[in-house]
Amino acid sequence: MIYKGHAVPRPRHSLHTLLFCIAVFIIISLLWSRWSNRSHPYHSYIPSSWQFDADLHANVHTFSNEQCDIAFPKLYHSLEESVKRRKGRKVVEREIAIREKRCMMRVMIYEGELFVIDAGLPEKCYVVNGNERERILGTLAQIDRSLTTSSPSDPPIPNLEFSFSLDDLPRRSSEKGTFFGYTRRDTNAYDDIWLMPNYAYWSWNYTHAPSWNSIRREIGDVEKQRGWHKKDGRVVWRGKIKMAKLREELVKVSAGREWSDIKPVVINNASDVHSRDVMNLRDFCGYKFTVQTEGTSYSGRLKYLQLCRSALITHPLQWQEFHTHLLRLAGPDINFIEASDSFTNLESAMEYYKKHDDEAEEIARNSYETFARRYLTPAAVTCYWRRLLWSWASVQGFEPQLYVTDKRGNTVMRGTPWTAFAANWPKDPSLIP
Repeated sequence: MIYKGHAVPRPRHSLHTLLFCIAVFIIISLLWSRWSNRSHPYHSYIPSSWQFDADLHANVHTFSNEQCDIAFPKLYHSLEESVKRRKGRKVVEREIAIREKRCMMRVMIYEGELFVIDAGLPEKCYVVNGNERERILGTLAQIDRSLTTSSPSDPPIPNLEFSFSLDDLPRRSSEKGTFFGYTRRDTNAYDDIWLMPNYAYWSWNYTHAPSWNSIRREIGDVEKQRGWHKKDGRVVWRGKIKMAKLREELVKVSAGREWSDIKPVVINNASDVHSRDVMNLRDFCGYKFTVQTEGTSYSGRLKYLQLCRSALITHPLQWQEFHTHLLRLAGPDINFIEASDSFTNLESAMEYYKKHDDEAEEIARNSYETFARRYLTPAAVTCYWRRLLWSWASVQGFEPQLYVTDKRGNTVMRGTPWTAFAANWPKDPSLIP
C-alpha cells in the first residue's frame, strides 16, 4: 500500500528502546565481570601506574586485593588448583572435623575476628619435636595479621571455618578430610590439602630467626654489600643424614672433593665430631652454591636458602610448598639447578659451572629477585593468606555459627578468641578462675 498525504509511520519509543538495550548491556557486563572475578571480588582504587617496589613495600601488609594481584601475579597457583580440584563440590562441616592429639586445629573467622574452635591438643601430638608453640602461634598469628591488615577498600573477609595440620606429614594428621597444610604431594591422596605458609614466616627461634622479615632484611643488607666474586666458590650443605637416604648419598658423592663444603651435623651431642659443623642459616649465603634436600617431607630450610643470592641445587622435589611452583629449571627465568635423586651428577654440575661462572651468577640473581625480593617477602605471604581465605570462601558450603545453645538452654560461644588462646595456651582460658 502506498500512503498519500501522510508521512510513513516510524517505530515509536525508539529512544527508550535504545536506552533500555544500553542499560541491559551494562548490567550484563557488570555481572560477567563479577562472575569472572568471583574468587577476588573487588574494584580498582589505586592508580593504574602503581607497581611493587621491594625496597618500599616488602614489609607492607596493608595491600588491597588488587595490589596483591599486581605485586604477586604468579603467587596463587596452588589455590587455583585447589579450587579446581573441588569440581564445584562445596565443603561440608564433616570434612573439617578433627581428632585430639592429631596435630590439628579448627578455627573460625567471624565478623573479622579469629576464634579457636577446637585446639585438638596439638601439644601432645608426636611430631612437633618441642616447637609446637611456634607452630601453633606462628600459624594463628599469620591468619590474624591477614585479617587485621585488610584494606578498607576491599570487602570484609566472609565468615569462615576450617582446620589446619601442624604436621610435616599432613595426612598423618587425618587420612581423610579437607584442611590446610604446610606441604602436600602431587597425588590423589593429597587432593584436599590446601597449601598454607609455614609457621616460620612468623618466627622460628630454633633457627635464630626471631621474625621472617628480620632475617630476610639482615641477609639482604649483607648481599647488597657482598659481590658474587667474593663468595666461596664451593657448594655448601649441612643436615642430619638419618632423615633421608638421599642425604647419605649427598655426603658420600661429595666427600673429599675440593668443590665441596658438605658435611653432616649432629645436634645436642658435644662428643660427636660433627657437632662442630653446625652452621648459622646466614652463613650459607656466603657460598656461590647451596644444596637443598628434603627430609621427613618438605625442608623448612628451602625458603632461607632462597633468601641468598646463591645458586640453589636441589634434587627433584616430591613435596610442594605454597611457592615451589615458582622454581624454574630453564629459560630466561631459570632460578635453580636440578641434581639427580642420588646426587651422582653433582660433580659434573660443579665442573660445568666452574667453567661457566656467569651462568651460575645468573641463576643466583634470578632466584634472589624472584624469592627474596618478591614472592617470599612478608607482603607476599600476607597477600597469599588473604587469597587463601577468599578461595576457601568460594567452596565453603555452610555458614559458621559462633553461638550455640547448651543443655541448659543458655546461649554460649563455641570458640575462644585467638587473643585469649595465645595469652593462656596451653591452658584453657575458660578454666582460669
